[in-house]
Amino acid sequence: MALRGRFGRSLALTITVPTVLVVLGTSLASSRLLAGLFARTHERHAAERARHLATVAEGAFARAMEQRHDVDAELHVLCAASGRSVAVASLAGRVRFTCESSLLGATIDAPGRESGEVSHGGQRWMRHVRSIGTRRSCGGCHGAAEPVGHLVVDSPLREAEEEVGELRRLNVITDTGLAVGVAVLLVLFQIFLIVRPLRRLTTTVERIRGGDLSARAPVARGDEIGRLAQSLNEMAASLERAKVELDRIYRAELAQAEKLAALGQLTSSIAHEIKNPLAGIMGALRVVEAETPAPDPNKLILGKILLQMERLSQTAVSLLEFARPLRPDVRDVRVAELLERTIFFVARQAAEHKVVIRPRLAPDLPAVRVDPDLMKQVFLNLLLNGIQAMPRGGELAVGAAIGAQGMVDIAITDQGVGIPPENLERIFSPFFTTKQQGTGLGLYVARQIAETQGGVIGVSSTPGRGTTFTVRLPAAPPQGVPHGED
Repeated sequence: MALRGRFGRSLALTITVPTVLVVLGTSLASSRLLAGLFARTHERHAAERARHLATVAEGAFARAMEQRHDVDAELHVLCAASGRSVAVASLAGRVRFTCESSLLGATIDAPGRESGEVSHGGQRWMRHVRSIGTRRSCGGCHGAAEPVGHLVVDSPLREAEEEVGELRRLNVITDTGLAVGVAVLLVLFQIFLIVRPLRRLTTTVERIRGGDLSARAPVARGDEIGRLAQSLNEMAASLERAKVELDRIYRAELAQAEKLAALGQLTSSIAHEIKNPLAGIMGALRVVEAETPAPDPNKLILGKILLQMERLSQTAVSLLEFARPLRPDVRDVRVAELLERTIFFVARQAAEHKVVIRPRLAPDLPAVRVDPDLMKQVFLNLLLNGIQAMPRGGELAVGAAIGAQGMVDIAITDQGVGIPPENLERIFSPFFTTKQQGTGLGLYVARQIAETQGGVIGVSSTPGRGTTFTVRLPAAPPQGVPHGED
């Protein structure tokens, strides 16, 4: 079985077997055709020889009758010389003279037929019959216009069959030898012109697959195999260049990742050290602000200080969330309830910026498998970004629909200034922001949250017309019982 599998994958064997079979089949068919032609040609020649012998026998019979010679003796001489049986029959078909004693007195079966196969003396014969015309010496006994009788010439079929069989055997041997020679030459040409170049290409492909991108196939021909080798070399060169570029990017990304890891640890430590004292200071300032009478000018200053400290506290919280690993509590959640709760938290801010939030949720939305608290943070960040992108007000559309491949698509579209194309690929990078007071961590954390739950966030934007963020989340299995968040 292993040997058959090995040969089954061999291109040389795949080419050799059909070639040999086609050549041998063609050779045997031509041999059979030639054998048939030989048999018909031999029969035609045998018939011509029989007609010639009949002419000679007719002349000998006429001379013997005119000269009163022994007709049987004349016929025996002809039979011995030609190897055939010659007989003379009356008009009624009764044999009167013959060199074959078994035919004497017998009646020929078809005196009116020119030729046919007969059997006598334990052998098969081909019989040729012709009429004997009237001569002047026969006029005394026969009419002037009627035939004297029939001349019968029997040729043995065994001799013809042996001759045809010998020709067939010789033809088969010759054709088979020639076919084998032609097949071998064709196979050698195919191996040299097709199999060997393809094996070299296969070896090159195996080297490339093994990681040797410097491998190149020899290009010494201008046909399809040569063009295939050229294409393979170009592909290997492209892969080699891509590998070099990927190595460079990988090293740069690795260095950046190491920097971010160190920065994350440092940021987490600093944020933790700042957050607790900051909370104490803010508490003390709130007490002082509450005890300060309204007419006191310091009360306004204390309010501004508290506002800035709250911003610092929020930044510290964002830095801690950025450094903290995510552990989502995934469960079935209704999309409509999740979005309604999130919109409720930003409704006041939207009203202050003259932004109208318009939910456009498709009916019969399936539940999604997410952590409701983490996803609320994602949608809250996207809604706030949309509100802040429209300083003069506008409409913020929140749509949800069933997507492809068992996903639910949630789209948040604003009518803001849009995002320049050069910034689209960078907005999810940590610490990248175009806002004066932003940390650049909101979208990065949002994407991390979505990806940890099997989702993805995409963005499309047209400068001057607005931006759309699309969140794709995995739908819950139909048998699940969706429920809202607690």
